[in-house]
Amino acid sequence: MKKLCYLFSVVILCSCGGGKYNYLFDTGKQLDFGEGKWVLNRTESNSKIFDNELYHASYEQFKKILGDSLIDMNTLRMDKLISPKIRFELNRTELETLKRDTECDFLINIRGNVISNGAGTVSFDSGNGHFSASNQSSVSIMIYDLNTGEIISSSQAIAKVTSENSHFDDNKGVPNINSSAETLMVKAVKKLIKKYDKNRLD
Repeated sequence: MKKLCYLFSVVILCSCGGGKYNYLFDTGKQLDFGEGKWVLNRTESNSKIFDNELYHASYEQFKKILGDSLIDMNTLRMDKLISPKIRFELNRTELETLKRDTECDFLINIRGNVISNGAGTVSFDSGNGHFSASNQSSVSIMIYDLNTGEIISSSQAIAKVTSENSHFDDNKGVPNINSSAETLMVKAVKKLIKKYDKNRLD
């Protein structure tokens, strides 16, 4: 019985779709995190359930980079009058207002997007010919310099796991365990922030 359970676990792990990640930096791949006060805005996404996970993962990863220099927006709101909703893309006037209200130097905005959950979390080869389906998400990060009112970094990560089979496959009955689009979104933000850490200048 133990051997059977072990064999089943191995099959599940071998057929698990962990996802592929692609990264794009429009600007600001290398930043100096050694100076100033940085504020992390509340993350936004189209997943109500996983938005909290997206935020906590983002805060945790940037905290490793910035330490005590990172401030949570909700913490600032406890004793400062700051707008309850701050957009992802901001104009110069809005940035000037945030500089005055937060008294911080840099603002980090993060947005997640669940694109598709077509592959589901478990998929089987039905034996009915070729099929291909995917779970896909993206994460975007925008970092503003509140002193100059400029974007100093704009980046994106795209995460995708694909489940497919064809007439030539010989793995009927073996399930594929796929990461959901929501899970991919959270993993993507962690990996993208680690890119900032890897390329930091300070």
